[in-house]
Amino acid sequence: METEELLLIILAVFVALFIAVFQYLWKNKERSQLDYWLFFFRFSTIFLILLLLINPSLKKNNIETIKPNLLVAVDNSKSIKFNSQNEEVESLVEKLKEDKELNNKYNISFFGFGNGLYPLAELNFKESQTNLSLPFQEFSKLYKTGSSPVILISDGNQTVGNSVEFVNYKSPVFPFIVGDTTVFDDIYINQLNVNPYSFINNQLPVELFINYTGSKSLTKNLNVYHKATKVYSEKFQFSASQNVRTASFYLTANTVGTQFYTATVDQLENEQNTLNNTKNFSINVIEEKSKILILTAIVHPDLGMLKKAIESNKQRTVTVSTLANYKNNISDYQLVILYQPNVQFKNIFAEINKKKLNYFVITGRSTDWNFLNSVQPSFSKKISTEQENYRPIFNSNYATFLSTDIDFSNFSPIEDYFGEISFSVPYQSLLFQKIGNIATQKPLLVTFENTGQKAAVLFGENSWRWRMNSFVENKTFERFDGFMAGLIHYLVSTDSKNRLSVTIKPIYYANEIIQISASYVDENFNFDNRSKLWLTVSNEVSNFVKKIPFAALNNRFVVELPTIPFGEYIYTVQVENQDNSISGSFKILPFEIEAQFTNANDQLLKKISNETDGLTFYNNQEQNLIEYLKKDERFKSIQKNTITKTALINWKWILGLIVVLLSLEWFTRKYYGKI
Repeated sequence: METEELLLIILAVFVALFIAVFQYLWKNKERSQLDYWLFFFRFSTIFLILLLLINPSLKKNNIETIKPNLLVAVDNSKSIKFNSQNEEVESLVEKLKEDKELNNKYNISFFGFGNGLYPLAELNFKESQTNLSLPFQEFSKLYKTGSSPVILISDGNQTVGNSVEFVNYKSPVFPFIVGDTTVFDDIYINQLNVNPYSFINNQLPVELFINYTGSKSLTKNLNVYHKATKVYSEKFQFSASQNVRTASFYLTANTVGTQFYTATVDQLENEQNTLNNTKNFSINVIEEKSKILILTAIVHPDLGMLKKAIESNKQRTVTVSTLANYKNNISDYQLVILYQPNVQFKNIFAEINKKKLNYFVITGRSTDWNFLNSVQPSFSKKISTEQENYRPIFNSNYATFLSTDIDFSNFSPIEDYFGEISFSVPYQSLLFQKIGNIATQKPLLVTFENTGQKAAVLFGENSWRWRMNSFVENKTFERFDGFMAGLIHYLVSTDSKNRLSVTIKPIYYANEIIQISASYVDENFNFDNRSKLWLTVSNEVSNFVKKIPFAALNNRFVVELPTIPFGEYIYTVQVENQDNSISGSFKILPFEIEAQFTNANDQLLKKISNETDGLTFYNNQEQNLIEYLKKDERFKSIQKNTITKTALINWKWILGLIVVLLSLEWFTRKYYGKI
């Protein structure tokens, strides 16, 4: 209790005593026992009222010692076991857990990573992919304040995600690199770029990057096969200085459906790793041409982006027109894109609805939402005057058509008015909204069908930045244009009345979970979970046939195939007791991506270590790592002093006591006639 509060309490005693004496004892020569009781009631009441106003409290110093975080990220992928480094990793993890001095200095947390990042319960080395940049991305979100050094236990081999050299992590990183870092002679296909969609008799551009690690000069062949037939071949010369070659060529698609290709570069003499000499890819060949109309009332960079992205497919022609200049027949087009509609679009919407045309609405800051809410019944938005930035999050459960994440989480935000979006028809979200650092399940890009019309809505402008983000990351527009090709193909296709749709990848690897999803709706286009769907998979070469039922899960049907032999398969999805079915093909490749690494890759990890003022350690340096972290003076515990105030009185009890005292005083005076 502070001195001021103590003096106030003493003063309150004197004030209460003075008032009570003045009212009941002062100049009262005939004092009775009743007067003293009334004096006591009045003194107690006034003192308690003053005590409530003073509200005395005690201050307490709480000293808390906060240890620095030490984050241990362990590569739990198959490549660790393939290279016989699992015992080395397990030994280091145990030493970190058991070292008392290290645990006294740091608050140590263990995480495993591969495809994802998770608290480490056990090491099983079963992850089929390795994303080295993921731990740093997630740690930056989880540990925003203070220093959080990282021990990264890995062989340095990455199969998915952004390159770790571009990671901006603020705390020191200490890579512990397991495995042999000796570089062997190797030649491999590093990257392959191809648009997954093409039209029949169209020339499809393919780009290959071939890397060579070695000192000898040599010549090797690149061959591309389709159904065991060589469709392209080229010779390349390599040397220690000329170790990267680019192959750019065209393939002609002359058969409708999914076509599988294999690109192979000749092996080196005594090459240890030959798995990376081959890359498989597929092309979905479509037989249709389409004309697309973009209508707008404003000028915006999005319009040029849409035209270029869509027309990257030679079978599509895009016309961009303002409403004032548009005088053509809207029936000439298979898809109408309505950019930021306002009241001037009234006749256009009427014509679209009358002729049952497919459409794509893109909204933004110039959109008249009052008009848009009234002109169509499928969706609406209650907007405020505030504008908001929305980052995209890819929905991996999207089932309407096959689509892939093109690293949307690192794209720039798009802009629109803030507000609640609602739909009156069933819809699928291809992209969700991320507002600031909060990921939501609110739609950003959706597709839906209503009375035979296909439609899509993108809630935001400035998506031109997405195409540029994709180019900066991949040095090509093809990934973004391929994503747009899938969306546009869905919107311009004429199979809108097909109530059954299937989502399946054309190529699977042996280490992947083969998951196939399907959607089936009733005649009102509502998800029909009462129906039974069956998947039939067959291979003519091996006479393999298997029939598996689908399971209903979250407004879609899902099936996971058990382990089946490698090869090309024909699949059919059939609705039981209905005349609805879809057929296609997919391929399973005998390829284990984590097995392609024969040695550790320390170059990128050494770079991030240097950039973050860390230090790199190798096999048999476990104790060196532990001792270094013990002695590193950059990481110290912090004593945090927190002053807490505890009230000395309970105001509810005091208030109740005041009411009781006043009541006793009043009834006593009333009884004895002193009122």
